[in-house]
Amino acid sequence: MNRIFKKFVTALCAVMVFLSLSVSAVHADEEEETVFLPSGKGVKWFQLQMQMTADENNSEERLFASAAVGLFQGDEVLYTGYYGETDIENQIPADENSVYEWGSISKTLIWVSAMQLYEQGKLDLDRDVREYLPDNFFQHLSYDEPITMLNLMNHNAGWQETTCPIWETDENTILPLGEALQAIEPAQIHRPNEVTAYSNYGAAVAGYVIECITGQDFCEYVHEHIFEPLGMEHTALNTTHSDNAWVYEQRKKMKSYQFFLGNCVDLGSCLNYVPAYPAGAATGTLTDLMTYAQALVNDTAPLFQNPETQEFLFTGTDFYGASDIPICAHGFWCEEHAVRTYGHNGATTAGQADMIFDLESKTGLVVMVNEPNGNWYLNYAPDIAFGELPPEKYVSGTSEQAELNGYYLPARSTYRGMLKFMPYLSAVSLSNSGDAEKIGDNLYQLRHEGYIADETAIILGEKIYPDGSTALQQPSVDLIHDKFYIVKLCLFTVYVLSAVAAVYLLLIRRKLKKHEKRTICHGTGVMTAGQIARTVSVLALLGTYVAYAQFSGGIPFTTGAVLGIMQMLCIAVCVISAVSSCISIPSHKKEKMLVVRYVLNTIGCVLPILAVLYFEMYRFWGC
Repeated sequence: MNRIFKKFVTALCAVMVFLSLSVSAVHADEEEETVFLPSGKGVKWFQLQMQMTADENNSEERLFASAAVGLFQGDEVLYTGYYGETDIENQIPADENSVYEWGSISKTLIWVSAMQLYEQGKLDLDRDVREYLPDNFFQHLSYDEPITMLNLMNHNAGWQETTCPIWETDENTILPLGEALQAIEPAQIHRPNEVTAYSNYGAAVAGYVIECITGQDFCEYVHEHIFEPLGMEHTALNTTHSDNAWVYEQRKKMKSYQFFLGNCVDLGSCLNYVPAYPAGAATGTLTDLMTYAQALVNDTAPLFQNPETQEFLFTGTDFYGASDIPICAHGFWCEEHAVRTYGHNGATTAGQADMIFDLESKTGLVVMVNEPNGNWYLNYAPDIAFGELPPEKYVSGTSEQAELNGYYLPARSTYRGMLKFMPYLSAVSLSNSGDAEKIGDNLYQLRHEGYIADETAIILGEKIYPDGSTALQQPSVDLIHDKFYIVKLCLFTVYVLSAVAAVYLLLIRRKLKKHEKRTICHGTGVMTAGQIARTVSVLALLGTYVAYAQFSGGIPFTTGAVLGIMQMLCIAVCVISAVSSCISIPSHKKEKMLVVRYVLNTIGCVLPILAVLYFEMYRFWGC
């Protein structure tokens, strides 16, 4: 027993010595650290966090597929790290030759190009872009107000999400940019300059404006005026990546992965093409994207004739509430960390990427991954580099508890057409839970637990539209307050439940018929038809959702036509069934159970009719 005890004590002492040496080494590293990040942490500490996550990733418990991480300060590259594999099955590791999709970071190329033309006097940011576009370019505008380049930069031109597919899988079906934009034009549901709703379509229109002004293909313009001056030889921009043969081949080698219930799912190459390519088709190496980001913080402004233009690029164009805290700066999103940062992130069906930088310290971070849902590096590296917003930063002595109650719908969604039900499935519920503070006019702060700090905060602004309705501001999309959300949700819920009830009634009726106990009464056949119609209607709704998911946010016209016509037929049958039941009630007043059946059938048919009409499930044509 004593021998065992002595061994235990010896082992414990060894562990304590090891830990002591490890802590001493960490302190020594901190003492030797000369370069610190805006978060207050050293570069070596940043590298340690990146490597620790990589060390935990193995074949038995895989945490991520791959990530490429780059950190810089001015012209100096502080750190680059490649983790995981771009092809797990064939054990191809991520390295400097791996290419990743930029996603919506591609939009910043539009905004830089626009500012170059603004600098040359060829583009007026406040002029209606229809003056640069071909006549009658838009077909679904609801308002006569001008749509300016600033509206496109701030994503408040008023368009909803397009109901047409935004991805193609066959590179031979890609249309020229102008034709592609006209083919997917969404409805304009908000008055320009009022509602912020992130719009891929609006950004791509801005890219086409560049084409119309310069008479040059947008892809060619970017290569000549951005990629070539910066020496970005390993980045492609057009829809199929064919503008760079090396990238075209490298992209085929990369696979994408998604983690679901702890399992790593191989999604294949995920080579989907974006016809409206200025909004999100750029693809390239980590080094090239870092080079681009470094140019944007360089005081010499290599992408502009005058440094003042670059300085103007990063001035606020949209703000939280009545404050001077910017949300957007000419298309670049502003984020409040320990310092104010600028940049853009992006997501495609193949992966995600983030580009973020601090203009004061010239520190920048680029993260690229081959997972469409992102991973640890994408989610937490920015906080490690730039810190998290401390709750006390904007709090004053007059700060008071805020009352943020109710349900809010994301402005970026579909509010017209057969996908109108989508925003009601992603509503945000806010309640006065005690963690919200009012820190200014129409300005709020929400506290929450941070990754690095014990407590951090996010900023929200309050916006009041001309019609008196309100919304909460956050980067890229307003959250619109809906006073009648519960009523609408109940209508949608009862619609679905009426179909479930109809299925049960049909099964019961079948069982009774089988046992020869079924009672035939006037209108039974019509009621049965109504129950079938309700069931088919909900199945058509499910088909709409499946089509939406399958075709990446849109529905092909033929598919939409089939589903829409099915809904119209279901409405017609429900109307006939409801009318038939109503007509039958007076002649069967003495048969109470039969009257109850007629009344229930009428209600069961009317509610689906209201739901289908309100949520426009029948509307498949145009916008």
